[in-house]
Amino acid sequence: MTDLSAALAGALSEAQSPGDYYASGTLDMHPFRLEVDGIGQIALPLLPVQAEQLVAAAEQAPYGRGGETLVDTDVRRTWQVDAARVRIGGRRWEKDLGRIVRQAATGLGVAGRVAAEFYKLLIYDEGSFFVPHRDTEKAPGMFATLVVVLPSPYCGGELVIRHKGREARLDLRREEPSEMAYAAFYADCRHEVLPVASGCRLALVYNLIRPEGEPLPRPPDRDRVQDTLTRLLRGWQDRPHKLVYPLEHAYTEAELGFRTLKGADAGVAGALLEAAQATDCDLRLGLVTVYESGIAEITGGGYWGDGPAGFEIVEACEEGRLIQHWRLPDGGSTDIGDLFFEADETSPPDAFAGFEDIEPDFEEATGNEGASYKRLYRCAALVLWPRAHLPAVIASGGLAVSMPYLARLMDQWQRAGAEPNDDAWQQAHALALAIRDAWPTEDWVSRRASENGHSTALLGALGRLGDRDASAVFIAGHVAAGAYGQADNAALAEVLAGLPAAQAGDLLTAVVVGNARLQPVTCAALLARCATAPVVDAKTLRPPALALLAVLPGVQEQSGDLPPSLRWRREKPSPELVADTLTALGLIDPELATQTVAAFLADSDHYPIDAILAPAALMLTDRKQSLASGVGLCDAVLAHLERRIAEPLEPPPDWRRPSNLHCNCPNCRNLVRFLDSPSESVWHMKAGQHLREHVEQSIRRDDCDLDCTTDKRGRPYTLICTKNQASYKRRVRQREKDLADRQRLLECRPEAGGSSG
Repeated sequence: MTDLSAALAGALSEAQSPGDYYASGTLDMHPFRLEVDGIGQIALPLLPVQAEQLVAAAEQAPYGRGGETLVDTDVRRTWQVDAARVRIGGRRWEKDLGRIVRQAATGLGVAGRVAAEFYKLLIYDEGSFFVPHRDTEKAPGMFATLVVVLPSPYCGGELVIRHKGREARLDLRREEPSEMAYAAFYADCRHEVLPVASGCRLALVYNLIRPEGEPLPRPPDRDRVQDTLTRLLRGWQDRPHKLVYPLEHAYTEAELGFRTLKGADAGVAGALLEAAQATDCDLRLGLVTVYESGIAEITGGGYWGDGPAGFEIVEACEEGRLIQHWRLPDGGSTDIGDLFFEADETSPPDAFAGFEDIEPDFEEATGNEGASYKRLYRCAALVLWPRAHLPAVIASGGLAVSMPYLARLMDQWQRAGAEPNDDAWQQAHALALAIRDAWPTEDWVSRRASENGHSTALLGALGRLGDRDASAVFIAGHVAAGAYGQADNAALAEVLAGLPAAQAGDLLTAVVVGNARLQPVTCAALLARCATAPVVDAKTLRPPALALLAVLPGVQEQSGDLPPSLRWRREKPSPELVADTLTALGLIDPELATQTVAAFLADSDHYPIDAILAPAALMLTDRKQSLASGVGLCDAVLAHLERRIAEPLEPPPDWRRPSNLHCNCPNCRNLVRFLDSPSESVWHMKAGQHLREHVEQSIRRDDCDLDCTTDKRGRPYTLICTKNQASYKRRVRQREKDLADRQRLLECRPEAGGSSG
């Protein structure tokens, strides 16, 4: 990579040298005087009546062929006024002309003295033109021609300049009446003036001359540079995916564009664009941000010191290199999005080596935040990659960039007819594979990718593209390693259903083994989905089922314990876990399902009957399938409900209420005495705020049958506790629920006429 990066930078350093075979620009025109013998002063912008006068006073312009000077309107149809008949003056004209000459010389890459010798005034009326030709040397030391087009209303008449296979088409017409345009080109360049469609084009023509004795400048030879660039780009292998070449000049977002590049930047962009087009590479322009931020510390002064605060960098916490605000060579923008790049993707390799020397901005500590620093550098850059690298370039930008891009390609493919293996399919498929291969391997990043729906989206795209083998590789390499969540189950089951049974079983086992310790609920849901579809047969599903049971809390001893750093991430036992596990086991191995029910019932710590097992039993009834896998569970839940329904349910006969408080402080002991009293319904506690709040906290924590208000008359305030029938009402609601749940369970039992599968 370094060889390519350094070699490319070396070749481009030559392209940075100023100058090209032509130069053009505009200049705000100060008023000047233009006089022609026989007509007088010419008004600018040119008036139609004076255009007619100029044509009448001019002569037909000839052209040179060998040693002859000929007039042929099939070759050249234009009018000329000899320099001897033209006078140009004005206080600012010489300075303006000198400025044009300097700019033209710089654009042509010419250093040193250059003089402009007025040659002719040319008038191109409607239909005028000049076919391709080269200018002959008209004066000693002449090396180029300068054309200054004066303000005049016309259309057409573009100047086309060609040199060694390159072509520039210049429209020197300006709408602004106070502005004139110029173009300069080397004398050995072929050029032509296209026909004027309407109006009149008025131009001053100068010979650009080198002082006597100095060597004549020649057009810069870009061929060697282009050959080198083309050779380098054709030999570009897999790495790096892209190269970032920083530019010299500063550009805002508003002015960024290939056409607005300045000086050496324009030369580099032109050379690189030509080489890119010849080698099937993409060239883009963007704004680069290199940033770093982190922790700082105060080294002196500040806070209580006598002098100003000094700071020192302690640790960099965040850094990156980002490309934004993309521009295309044709002036358009692209939807690539914000793209990061690595240090080894820059040309030259040390392009940003001076970043550490940039003075950081420090911020003093505020609130709970300590001192910090930020360091920032921005520049424009050319970004280049072989077109075949585009999928890898997009994928390297991260899932936030690549997945939306893939979605757009998939939409384009669908709109194009969704034909397999067409161009749109090829683009989408190549990017999908690149995303798969560049999938993040860091645990938390991969997990977040699944949470954001990226795993499901990629599996869905590969499925629509018909590449189940690529999906299988992604499942084995990433889903089984943690890029997995509840939302992925539908897409996973769809992929597995399209694979051979043995391969599907192996992949499902890998997913369960790799994820069940942290996501048992999610894995049980996947297993149930695959069993009920069915995705594969019961025999093939047995290994992943055993892998799930091996890590369920309380089911098998070999589940082991998780390290503290992972415990917070583990899914808690839930009704869904029990119902999905038994659904799958009932179809895979009913005897194993019965054993698992017994394990659930024996572990009330992990699987309390009211919070988990009863809702799970009801879920099984709602699935409209055989309850054979959960008969033992339903029987246990029914027995539990029957016992609770049989308990007496009557409102309290007096004011005595449950008084099981955890706290034994004096105020809470007084509260217990009040709750035990059969005759007292209201208790007043006059105390400070912290004591009142403590008692209220005990009431809430132990769920006492009390309503509390505060009487704010007098000091201290008084807490008023009034007994209610909350416990009895809760039991009434529980009884109603128990009766309804019992009825649902009884109705779905096979002997009650429920479905038996």
